[in-house]
Amino acid sequence: MNMVNNVQALQDKLSHAAKQSLDRRFGALYDKLYRRDVLREAWERIRANKGAPGIDEQSFEYIEEMIGIEAFLDEIEQELRSKTYRPLPVKRCWIEKPGKPEKRPLGIPVIKDRLIQMAAKLVMEPIFETNFLPCSYGFRPERDAPMAIREIQRIITFQGRTVVVDADIRSYFDRIPQKPLMNLVKRRISDPRMIKLIKGWLEVGVMDGGVTIEPDGLGTPQGSVISPLLANIYLHAFDKMWQQSKLPGTLIRYADDCVPRRCTRGRSPPCSYAA
Repeated sequence: MNMVNNVQALQDKLSHAAKQSLDRRFGALYDKLYRRDVLREAWERIRANKGAPGIDEQSFEYIEEMIGIEAFLDEIEQELRSKTYRPLPVKRCWIEKPGKPEKRPLGIPVIKDRLIQMAAKLVMEPIFETNFLPCSYGFRPERDAPMAIREIQRIITFQGRTVVVDADIRSYFDRIPQKPLMNLVKRRISDPRMIKLIKGWLEVGVMDGGVTIEPDGLGTPQGSVISPLLANIYLHAFDKMWQQSKLPGTLIRYADDCVPRRCTRGRSPPCSYAA
């Protein structure tokens, strides 16, 4: 069995255990992060995504040519085993919004942090996926924006829905309150080492123009590998609230974009969000 299959087997095992009890809290996850097959798979995934270097200016090419991939993974494994790993501040850059004058912030972690976040994602995602609802399409395995659009079209066509409300949560990633987010993470993860690791990524601070901005208890940096999963964990509470409310509409959500649809002859209702 190759390393990819080993990682898939681990994920299948975690998923099966999570499905057996949707309230189970998982311990002993941290040790799985520094398994060589998990680290190797994490490297392959972040390498495929490419991306610019973080504040240490180490590029993928530099790691491959000057350090060596195996030596790099050895270093990470040792830091995780010895609990000496500390994340570095995220480099902030500003990118233009298509068709809009303003810009949005993008966080660029160093490659080491990206790799460890990907390892954490490989371990955490199968657990939380068992809780996520079908209405959520963003940043999930085997789900994407075209699938969300097709579902909207299907309901409009076959269920007679006549109103579509498109809502967006402004600056969502920057405004997620970290303490409630961590409380939601703890509903499924009891390993204190994992909790400390995730908190470290949230509280590491941002470097913008050479100045380090201290954390304020809000947000998960856009561009961070672990942020989309954490964002879905937080908004899962919204999905559940909508489902339990029995409102006369159907919710389709892609990350922080949501489309509640209903059949009505009157005015389109406002889409409200409460976390």
